[in-house]
Amino acid sequence: MIQSEWKVYSTQEQIGEIALAWDELLAVSPCNRTFSSREWYTASCTRLSSFSPYVVAAFCGGKALCILALVIDSADNTVKFPHHCDFNDVVAEDTDPVLIADGLSYALANAQGCRRMVLSRLRPDSHCAQAVPLLRARSKFECDWREIDRYRRACLPESFESYLNSRSRAFRMDVRRKLRDVENDGLVLCELDPDTFPPSSIPELLITLSMARHGDRCSFIQAPSREEFPRYVLPPLFRKHHIRAFALLQGQRVLGLNLCAPSACGLAAWNGGFASEIKRYSPGTALFAFGIQQAIVSGLREFDFMRGPQAYKSHWTNSDYAISELELRL
Repeated sequence: MIQSEWKVYSTQEQIGEIALAWDELLAVSPCNRTFSSREWYTASCTRLSSFSPYVVAAFCGGKALCILALVIDSADNTVKFPHHCDFNDVVAEDTDPVLIADGLSYALANAQGCRRMVLSRLRPDSHCAQAVPLLRARSKFECDWREIDRYRRACLPESFESYLNSRSRAFRMDVRRKLRDVENDGLVLCELDPDTFPPSSIPELLITLSMARHGDRCSFIQAPSREEFPRYVLPPLFRKHHIRAFALLQGQRVLGLNLCAPSACGLAAWNGGFASEIKRYSPGTALFAFGIQQAIVSGLREFDFMRGPQAYKSHWTNSDYAISELELRL
């Protein structure tokens, strides 16, 4: 059995000390590279004034084995993830349920003043999910695991043509026609490369195109303070390839954007938008099709459309799965 040493990091300065270890562990972890990144956590852990950083990490021989990026919320004396959307999980290389259960137990037992942990937005293949049977067997805890949502995804075959052929005839004809229209009118679908496209430009591009796409419904208009989040997290994540940017270009101008969050098994469509002048091309359709193509080329087998009941998702997806919440009480 691996003998691990557990440490707690409760200030930004302390968390900075494990920046390299966090990045190295994330690179070999099956969890989502975007939502489990240090940058995403750092931007989220001060989202509410009641949040205090609470990172619990296990080491063996100086090597990080797992990182639990949590906060203590003084508003309800609960240990939780700092963001309540997308995917959450423990950052760890292998699914070692004992290690994960030990980490969650340690985190709750050492969170002063807290007798409750609520971890939301967990996939069924998450490290946390694998630890649930062990946690239920530990008499010091009451453990609940409950479904809170369902996400839709496309499980991908080995070629884009096989994927399209699995969809309805009307849908695949529509996708092919829209891809031809884009090509015939000189627009180009491509993936932006951080070596040639400046990472510092990604946040403003997202905000501008999202506003153009959604108008007054855009979250950046309804809550201007939300602009700070992408400006902080997107440049370093794009630079590290921890977020992938699929674009629709006219010459050198980016007129459409789909930002996807990668994991070891697939891509998740996170955010994007497009200029009104290309609306007639159905740029969302073209960008989703291109993202799925690139996922397949990359050897990935999943394109996740995540939460939300939008009707268009049923045309693209062939599977859904439960998103759950884990609650532990001392």
